Amino acid sequence: MISNRKNLVSISVFLMALIFLLTSCSNIPLIGKKKEKADRLPEGRTVTIEGMEKIKGVNPPKSETSTSIKPSAQPIAPKKEPETKIASAPTRSFYSPALPFFQSGFKRKVAILDFENKTTYKEEKIGEAVAKKLSDKLEATQRVVVVDRMVVSEMLNRQGFTFENLSDPAVIKRAHQSLGIQAFVLGTVTDVSLLSSKVSETSDEEVSFATTKVEIHLIDASTGNLLRSFVGRSPIFGTKETGENSRGKAVLKAIDFSLDEILEGFLRQIDLLDWTTTIVKMEGENLYINAGKLSGLRIGDALEVFEPGKEIIHPTTKISLGWTTGQLKGAIKITELFGVDAAVGKVVQGKGFSPNDIVKSTMR
Repeated sequence: MISNRKNLVSISVFLMALIFLLTSCSNIPLIGKKKEKADRLPEGRTVTIEGMEKIKGVNPPKSETSTSIKPSAQPIAPKKEPETKIASAPTRSFYSPALPFFQSGFKRKVAILDFENKTTYKEEKIGEAVAKKLSDKLEATQRVVVVDRMVVSEMLNRQGFTFENLSDPAVIKRAHQSLGIQAFVLGTVTDVSLLSSKVSETSDEEVSFATTKVEIHLIDASTGNLLRSFVGRSPIFGTKETGENSRGKAVLKAIDFSLDEILEGFLRQIDLLDWTTTIVKMEGENLYINAGKLSGLRIGDALEVFEPGKEIIHPTTKISLGWTTGQLKGAIKITELFGVDAAVGKVVQGKGFSPNDIVKSTMR
């Protein structure tokens, strides 16, 4: 009896050990095979796993450095990007470029001479047309004061010169001292090309296109030296004109394009010139100067007065290198604007002022 019980207990223990062994080894894969963790996704199908969607070929592979994200019971709503708003800016005329901040003070005076026509195009006074168009464009910028050529001519006549003498540096310097002109502009029209034809075989109306080439030379009036030359050439597209006088209209339109190509660089070069004017008359503490409202002066502006400096001439080239700054005499404050472009300044510091003393801005 006792032996039978011992055999039964041994069998039970053996069976329990066998069940435990089979249970613990059920998850061990067979040698040479790997258990597939997930079925391959069919092409173009979408499979939902625990409330999340995975689309084959759409989701990029997970990077090793990325952090794991626990799936949520509900799909994650995509983050809405803030809408970018672009404020509309008012348009600005091409002929009115913004004035640099450091030059937001007084306007330089410029005199424009006639342009020489070196082309075979003689149907219009093209030299005068270029000078007039350039004058209009410069005045529209409100960055310079264009001195009328008649004013320059009358001043020269009173001093025994003619307008044609302005090719002489000495005459240019005289105009600078008397009228406060900072720069002279002259140039040439070197090319005019025209293309004209009938609009159709049955019409007598003409269609024309044109191109022009314009050269502009900027002269420093204080030295008579050439500062810089500019060349502008117009494209043929955009100059189409039809009907009566289509050729002349196409040429004028081409001149516009040529000048527009030059204008911005031209204005920047003028802005580099020092703004100066002169004392023309004195009455006690009041000094009358050759610049006013048109030049951008305002009541209350403070200006400095210097004695005329000395012009330095290169000993070899005989070319003027410019003027030295004279001794500071004092300061004045604008109290009145009168006439077209003149002002009265009251002495606030200094003494010994005299006509032809140089007046400069305190903003440098």
